[in-house]
Amino acid sequence: MSANSSGAYAANSSGESKSEPFRLMSAAKDRQFRAMLPRVEDAEMQRTLADPALILYTDAEITPAFQDWGSGLPGIHSVMYNISANGTEPFGNGNREFPWNVAGGTHRTTNVTTFRFLRLPQDEQGKTLPIVWYRSSQADDRQTGYSWIYPVGTLFGEVLMMRGPDGKQYVFELRVRSREQSAWKVDLYRPFRNPEQLANRIRELRPQWESTPALTKLVAHLESEPTMKRHTLADNHPHVAFRATAGVDELPAVGDDELVRELLTGTTFQSVLGDAWRADQQGVRAFAPTTSAAFHIVPARYDAGFLENDSRSCMRCHDTVNQHVNRFDFGRDWYGHIRGSDGIFSFHPFDPSCISHNGFGVGARMNSRLEQAGLLAPYNATQHPVAKYQRIPKLF
Repeated sequence: MSANSSGAYAANSSGESKSEPFRLMSAAKDRQFRAMLPRVEDAEMQRTLADPALILYTDAEITPAFQDWGSGLPGIHSVMYNISANGTEPFGNGNREFPWNVAGGTHRTTNVTTFRFLRLPQDEQGKTLPIVWYRSSQADDRQTGYSWIYPVGTLFGEVLMMRGPDGKQYVFELRVRSREQSAWKVDLYRPFRNPEQLANRIRELRPQWESTPALTKLVAHLESEPTMKRHTLADNHPHVAFRATAGVDELPAVGDDELVRELLTGTTFQSVLGDAWRADQQGVRAFAPTTSAAFHIVPARYDAGFLENDSRSCMRCHDTVNQHVNRFDFGRDWYGHIRGSDGIFSFHPFDPSCISHNGFGVGARMNSRLEQAGLLAPYNATQHPVAKYQRIPKLF
């Protein structure tokens, strides 16, 4: 790997104080989102969520962008701008369609938003280890592009929220990924691991549940012996990026919005790693519930039931990061790479000033704030040993 900067870096005028943790968002916005982080059973993860060193971000701070080094418009482009001149091409890049457009399982939902966080590890002297970038290219590129590596011990988190009938956001799932030397390790946290836990919590919060027809129906469903049909979820690209078969467990409505709020905000989240939400006697498994109800413990039309709660399942999509879209459909008039690098979609090191929103690329510049905070550096084999910066096989 070799590093080579493209373009001058703008001076940082933000005046970050070394006594304050680095933030990508304003202090007020940071406090707002930190207050929404769920309480979790795992003590170590709870300490992590309370760590001031967590760097929170949304699409406003890290603009979703992809690299294009193979067309006549080379550069870093916003995923929202269609650079294709073909009027029948809806997006011009792969980042706005399934399975890459939104958090896994939420592509059919209408009320889900996310925020994310990053925590970088420290070395033995307490110095934060930076993200390192280097130049790379693929078969469909005409120019050399960029890849980057997160140091071993890096933690990413994604907080999934749905808008309730009161207009407020309610967290229903936390997903985390931690960087190991040759893989990403995942974990998922939800308020309920299985139907039995949900039924018991309803009884606890509503002792008179049997007097409510909706709750009677819901509890009966949760305590029944299910028979689930197998369904398949897949994208429609010639070279399929995602395909999974699982059962579908659709929960009847709660019929009590205040109870849903209590279920989501008053229950400690727990790891569901390796668990199925439920399985029937034929061995058909659903890995999360879904519903048609407008407000429930999961959003309406939630498809995470197709996603096994383990690292292997997550990598079915995450191993496509930074690959050229031609790998998935060579005949389409679309361009560039799937966004991200090193198995992470949501983060990149590019400066906001170099992201094109009109189709005309302006080259690439690294994020000056990250550089000046010591969180981003060009790869150097002497300074960045393999023990901390090992490239994961098959990731770009």
